[in-house]
Amino acid sequence: MVVSLGFALVLALTSGVLSSVYGFFPSIGGLSSTATSWLFGTLGGAMIAASLVGAWRMFARTFHEESSGIRFANAVLLGLGMSLVGTVLYFAISAALPSGNGRDVARGIALAGSALLGLRIGYSLDRPVWLASWMGGRRRGSGSRSQAVRPKLLDTSVIIDGRIGDLVATGFLEGPILIPEFVLVELQAIADSSNSVRRRKGRRGLEILSRLSCDGDSDVRISSKDYPDIREVDRKLIRLAQEESATLLTIDSNLIRVAHVEGIEILNIHALARAVRPRFIPGEGLSLGVVDRGEETDQGIGYLDDGTMVVVENGRQHIGQKIRATVKTTLQTEAGRMLFVEPVSHASGWER
Repeated sequence: MVVSLGFALVLALTSGVLSSVYGFFPSIGGLSSTATSWLFGTLGGAMIAASLVGAWRMFARTFHEESSGIRFANAVLLGLGMSLVGTVLYFAISAALPSGNGRDVARGIALAGSALLGLRIGYSLDRPVWLASWMGGRRRGSGSRSQAVRPKLLDTSVIIDGRIGDLVATGFLEGPILIPEFVLVELQAIADSSNSVRRRKGRRGLEILSRLSCDGDSDVRISSKDYPDIREVDRKLIRLAQEESATLLTIDSNLIRVAHVEGIEILNIHALARAVRPRFIPGEGLSLGVVDRGEETDQGIGYLDDGTMVVVENGRQHIGQKIRATVKTTLQTEAGRMLFVEPVSHASGWER
């Protein structure tokens, strides 16, 4: 901080002295040309110093980011491009204004301002600007296809859930599977947790990732991008999804809400599971095993293969047996869907 202030002070005073020596500005009101030049020269030097200090801090903050090389290349390209614009403005000012210190100042501001603006805009872009027009044309020419092959970015919750391995194996997910290193670090911490349940989930997640990596049909990529200035893993995931134009796979409801606000495309495995559950209508038959007693008298409880809970009326006597039953009604709850069925041997009244 002290060094930055010292640099700004020296540059401001130097600019003021040079401006007053060469008399860049005319006298204004009661101020002489020397005083006016010193005042405006000092202010200009302070502004340039602030810009240089800000650029240096931005450089230092992003030096270790994977996209820093692209940022610098963008800054150079746009800086050169805007310098050409500044050159055009330079000659336009020369033709429009009479000779004098005011014209010299205006030409200098046009050149320096255009170059600095190009550098600043270029450095703020994470993607190569020389590919922007080509990528834009490609997206316009292959709209839906470009959406279909977006990378799929996995978060920790969807990995420890365990179903992602089977989902990838079915081939329903197109495009590369992107796993950030900061997610692997979080997953390793869960696998080393003192809580036995979390530890088992973490180890299962690592096993699934290992199996996916060894599967020749799966394009699994590890991203080394990290954002030291961002502490929360969820915010890092959103930033990475934006930079990579990736689809985020998660079952974290809070992350889903934030990602929707940020405009990130989401794939929720819970929503997928609900969508592919079989649909039943009253009177349709099914087979299931009765595994437990229900809350009401004579009720039994069973489950379908997808985990749907089934309440079996007059089913307590069939606990431990696999029976044929007829669907009476369905009930959608916040926790999921429930079926109410009746054994075929008791369903004659319903069927009539």
